[in-house]
Amino acid sequence: MPSSVTGVIQDLERILLTPAQISARVDSMAARLNAELTGKVVTVVALMDGALFFVADLLRRLEMPVRLYTLSASSYQGGTTTTGEVKVNWPTNFDLRDQDVLLLDDILDTGLTLSAICERLLAQQPASLRTCVLLSKRRQRLREVPLDDAGFEIDDEFVVGYGMDYQGRFRNLPCIGILNPNPPA
Repeated sequence: MPSSVTGVIQDLERILLTPAQISARVDSMAARLNAELTGKVVTVVALMDGALFFVADLLRRLEMPVRLYTLSASSYQGGTTTTGEVKVNWPTNFDLRDQDVLLLDDILDTGLTLSAICERLLAQQPASLRTCVLLSKRRQRLREVPLDDAGFEIDDEFVVGYGMDYQGRFRNLPCIGILNPNPPA
């Protein structure tokens, strides 16, 4: 591991998921999707920025033709808890009618973001809509959302790494971890 990443890992209280654990789980998620979506052209809608690494790794393992759209969506806006307001950068000329859609996100927490996106996608009458997240927190949801696959269930803790951040930092960590109680400024 590069020394710059090693220094950042010192900001973690503990490592929750190692790079090997993440890679193995993404492999199994891709295998399931390959089996279930054989023969289809899949339109992937990926929520960024936190899902960047997950999406890139998963898409490289998919064996069917894929169209990719990215959305910028967040309910955190820089903190460690949701603001309750979902902000989405919705593209123009975005038509998913009769398409098989795979919605990818990094983490299912309150359900606010995924449910808001699902509602907008379903309004476009896709042929099918599957939701898939890398992490699902064990907690009561503010809004329920249909979830087809989750890589890992985790406790209700704020996590960073593998694309997920705290105030723009820690996205480059190859692992997923819990920040020290007093995160750096």
